[in-house]
Parts: sequence; structure tokens; C-alpha cells
Amino acid sequence: MSTVRVGSLDIAYHDLGAGEPVLLINGTGESGETWLPLVEPLAARRRLIAIDQRDTGASTYVTEPYRPADLAADALGVLDGLGIEAADVVGFSLGGAVAMEMALAAPARVRSLGLLSTWARSDAWFVAQMRSWQAIRLAHPDDDAAFLRALDAWLFSPVTFEQRDRYDAIYRMWDAETYSQRADGWWRQCEADIAHDVADRLSGVRAPALVLVGEDDICTPARYSDELVRLLPSARRVTVPEAGHCALFERPDEVRAAIVALLEEA
Repeated sequence: MSTVRVGSLDIAYHDLGAGEPVLLINGTGESGETWLPLVEPLAARRRLIAIDQRDTGASTYVTEPYRPADLAADALGVLDGLGIEAADVVGFSLGGAVAMEMALAAPARVRSLGLLSTWARSDAWFVAQMRSWQAIRLAHPDDDAAFLRALDAWLFSPVTFEQRDRYDAIYRMWDAETYSQRADGWWRQCEADIAHDVADRLSGVRAPALVLVGEDDICTPARYSDELVRLLPSARRVTVPEAGHCALFERPDEVRAAIVALLEEA
């Protein structure tokens, strides 16, 4: 784990492998560490940089609100600090929102986009969902286990609940994380989720995009992926069976294969 100074922030990152760089951007509440089990097999052929966004992991916690565009500036600052001119960018959930903002702000620096379980704009239904998530966190400010269990129905496919080995493995991975997110960081990240809206600008994205969604995702459901494919100039959709919002943890082999196909095409 290392850090890059970006403005007044220290942004932490994991750096493994060698080759053309792939930037990995975590979702709400997640640190870059959660990418490692999914992508470590790719390190033999690509350089993988998994960042802790502000308010997560070992990166700086802030006090002021921010938007996905601010997080995109952080991510571009990491590339600057590492001397990387361009990268393939893969983002999960909020990380996908950040990846889109990167592609709009600095199109020459984003070779391809992997958009996992994400969306183009926060409609009224999505905002209501985020308000529920904030309320759940406020109800469990110091009990991470109870908080995560309260989110279960939004995160996983019904199949995952039935396949307890898979379900338990995901929680073991989360429990093993070095850092847990503070409640105030969760609140601010949910506000960034709510602020996300690139729908009117996506026609300006130049990078080819993978839009991946779990077939049982009720957090960022298939209609959001349909909108992304419709609005992006060059996008293809992959639906992961028996997976919910956390498809990258529920079905890592299928998600990894989709990412590899994107990287090979870019």
C-alpha cells in the first residue's frame, strides 16, 4: 500500500503486476483492497492499480461534501502521481460513476471503461434508496456487521442467500479488510451517489465501454444498464446470471472474464 498526494488529500492505492495499467475504482463503502481477490489473476499480464477513494481505506477522510467529478479528479491525480498517461478504467457502482466522469474530463487518458453495477443518473427512486442506506448506517454507526447485514437484500441475488458457502466467503473477505469505513464517510459517499448525473453528457465519451449488471441487481437494476448502453456511443452489455449488485463478489469468474474481454479489445 502506497499513497499519492492529490491536492490536500492522500489517496492510497494498491499496485501489483506489470504491463499496461488498469485503474480500479471501488464502490460506496469499499476500499481498493476488495478488488484484489477478483483481479490478482490478471496481474501476470497487466499493471493493476486499485485506489482507496477519499473517505475509504487508508485515504484521507474529509468533512466537506463532494461529487463524482471530484472523485474523478482524485483518480486522475493518482495517475499523474504515478506518471501514467492513460489507463483502462474499471469502476464498481460509485466507482463506475467516477470512471464516467474521468472519461468525460480527460478522454485521452481513458482507453476503455469497465462499468460494473452502475448507472447514468440518480432518479427519484435511486435517491430514496440512498436515503434508506444513510438511515441504516445511522442506526448502526459503530456496528459494521449489523450494518452490512441490514443491506443484504440490496446487495445479493436470491441465489447467493441459498448458497451459503458463497455468501459466507464474501463476508469473510469483508471481515478481513484492513480498514472499515467510518459512518460519516458512508454518508458523504451516499451524497456523491445522489449527486451523480452524466446522462446528458455520455454522448461525449470516446472510450469503448463494458456495461455489466447482475440479473438480480435491485440496487442498480437492468433498466439503468439499458440506459447506459443507449447513451454511450460504444458500449456492450453483459448480464451476469445469479448475481445481484455485488456481482463482482458473487460471480468473480464471470466478471473477470468480461473484464479480460474488454481489455483485450481496447
